[in-house]
Amino acid sequence: MKNDIVMKLKKNLNNSLIKDLKKNHLNKNDYYIIFKNFEKNTRILKKKFKKLAKLLGKTLPQDKAGKKFLEVTPNVSLIKKLTKQNQRKLLRYHQNNFFVSVHSDGPQLESPPKYLMLACLKQAKKGGYSIITYANKVYDFLKRKKPNYLKTLKKNFLMERRGFKYPNGNIFKKPIFEKKKNFFRFRYIREYIEAAYKIKKIKLKPNQIRALNFLDSLLKNKHFHKKCKLSKGDVVILNNNILGHARTKFSLDSKEQRRLLRAWVR
Repeated sequence: MKNDIVMKLKKNLNNSLIKDLKKNHLNKNDYYIIFKNFEKNTRILKKKFKKLAKLLGKTLPQDKAGKKFLEVTPNVSLIKKLTKQNQRKLLRYHQNNFFVSVHSDGPQLESPPKYLMLACLKQAKKGGYSIITYANKVYDFLKRKKPNYLKTLKKNFLMERRGFKYPNGNIFKKPIFEKKKNFFRFRYIREYIEAAYKIKKIKLKPNQIRALNFLDSLLKNKHFHKKCKLSKGDVVILNNNILGHARTKFSLDSKEQRRLLRAWVR
């Protein structure tokens, strides 16, 4: 079935195919889909990727410059200038090559993207594996086994709006888990939470730290995730409300770096 969709999308991108993609893959069952060998030619891949994103929904800006299609590739010149501590503090995930813990994309937005799209333009020689984590299953586990932790995680946490500028300030409050009837949202980057508390000079409460630590232990548990490695020409679409994702550290190459094209879609 998935291979059949890939073949159809390669031949003709249209609204009926996108409707089927959402209904049968992105909004239920696996909540993600990987198109292997979607397009090897980089120029054509970028063109088809952008068309696919616009058919999927509304594309969102990913930085203060308003870029809606952003290349995820290490900024080598900045990496060389900054200490490792400052790399983590100042660079966003798409600008570095180190291990990235499980998170959702765009948690600093008032309304994060529903779908995350990535097209692989070039893969690193070593590392760069993608990890897809079922945050909804983590939620269910917490509800059964650690309801007190879940109660804490459903309350507001301070979060830094890294990469964006807002007139009302770069810190806001949002819960990590939201669930109301048929609506579910996972919103999380731990570094952004810790940075916000440091900026405000407020200490995280002991119960918050315990809940976050336990959440991180579940998010990296193999029981809740799948691991894969994208190759040049592959495209992946994730339901960003339901799934978290991570990336293993990858090598910096001497000439051309690992490059993915990313879109946020609502």
